[in-house]
Amino acid sequence: MVTGSPESMLPAQATESLETLAAWCEQEGIETVVPGTADTNGAWIGKRVPLGDFLRMARGHGIPYCDVLFAITRDGMENVYAPEGVSTYFPTHRNGYPDIFFRPDVSSARLLSWHERTVAVNGIYHLPDGSEVPITPRRVLTKVRERLRGLGYEPYAATEFEFYVSDGTPEELRASDWRLRPLSTRAYTYQVFRSSLDQEFLSRWQKHLQNAGIAVEALNPETGPGQYELNARYTDALRCADDSFLYKNGIKEMAAMEGRTASFMAIPRSDWAGSSCHIHQSIRSADTGEPVMMAQGGPGGHPELSEVGRHYVAGVLATLRDFAAIYWPTVNSYRRAKPYSWAATTVSWGVDNRSTALRVVGEDAGSLRLENRMPGADVNPYLAIAATLAGGAYGIERRLEPPAPYQGDAYADPSLEPLPKSLDEAVDILERSDLVRELLGEDFIVHYVTTLRTELAQWHAHVSDWEVGLYFESA
Repeated sequence: MVTGSPESMLPAQATESLETLAAWCEQEGIETVVPGTADTNGAWIGKRVPLGDFLRMARGHGIPYCDVLFAITRDGMENVYAPEGVSTYFPTHRNGYPDIFFRPDVSSARLLSWHERTVAVNGIYHLPDGSEVPITPRRVLTKVRERLRGLGYEPYAATEFEFYVSDGTPEELRASDWRLRPLSTRAYTYQVFRSSLDQEFLSRWQKHLQNAGIAVEALNPETGPGQYELNARYTDALRCADDSFLYKNGIKEMAAMEGRTASFMAIPRSDWAGSSCHIHQSIRSADTGEPVMMAQGGPGGHPELSEVGRHYVAGVLATLRDFAAIYWPTVNSYRRAKPYSWAATTVSWGVDNRSTALRVVGEDAGSLRLENRMPGADVNPYLAIAATLAGGAYGIERRLEPPAPYQGDAYADPSLEPLPKSLDEAVDILERSDLVRELLGEDFIVHYVTTLRTELAQWHAHVSDWEVGLYFESA
């Protein structure tokens, strides 16, 4: 277990400026800063930098990174190459992969107590001319937040991520051809018995995350063997994404340091439960901070959506298919989307209905929110939150009205529009959508589509063990 780090989170006053952060770090004996943020796939890209060097670079142009970081495939084995004739920003060998500069957002600084005397700082990459790199996922989210603020609303969100834990480090499991060894042999949904057996490491992980400023409201066993769910506290949308990004990568780090592997894969085995990332969201008045999505109590005591609440829900609903490749970003994502799996399968919404893609839930104005149940645990939190907020903004701008909330079993209704069945289909929809280019930016969509098509090409070229076993003799 890591020792030698402070055991309490950074005080708010320490993150007011680079100078207040420097003073706190020097007082607490912090020696290292990890400046960095998410790549396209949500991996934590960063460097371990001595405190003095971090401060020097942060006061200047920023911390330099080769822009190839946005052109490396998920397995690190190949590069994503820009399409011919592309006019948008794209990291490419044609330009020699020059430096981009990470500029820290000091307010995002977090203590990493599972590291030695280390603080992490999030931020956005910039080009040498000072402009923001348009494909930075955190930047994509900040632009969507600005759009909602321009409409007079501040977005809030919370995430629920599910994940599996297996004995063995990633290297050990890779050497065994990924023969997974889940910590339990059956599901223990919500059972305290299982969390009692695992409390030694779960409590430690939770404490480290709380030291990093993440308010963990619940951590419990879920419906797969060795599967857990973490619920973080509701907060402003950017802070929610920063929390989600940090705890997703932090859990992976802590598990590996203790001889385990934590996986946020959508569904590791076909006979196991899938892992989701449910995104709870609402908007408040940017002027007063008051919640605005509730009108009054409806039939049966259920809260009723306000006019702007209806527009917001309608926009998220209308863009579910357009954003499917963001909510379900891997080939594996689509194996999770099946009836009675707690995963979304149709373009639908309901009031406290878990068979629909969108679920409106809450008891009063302060708790009324929309839960987007479509995303899987394999999402990049910045992009998934950006997509659902962008859908809401679109609905408000166009004053869209949703259909009546669906009542009953949405899985069993063939009249409901289905969600895409594969990553190929979802990428085609995304690439053809002028709406998502307008909402998230042409630069980002060109890069994201190209990245996914590169991964799809790898998948289509792969011969699986199942194919060999079925066809080698019988064909």
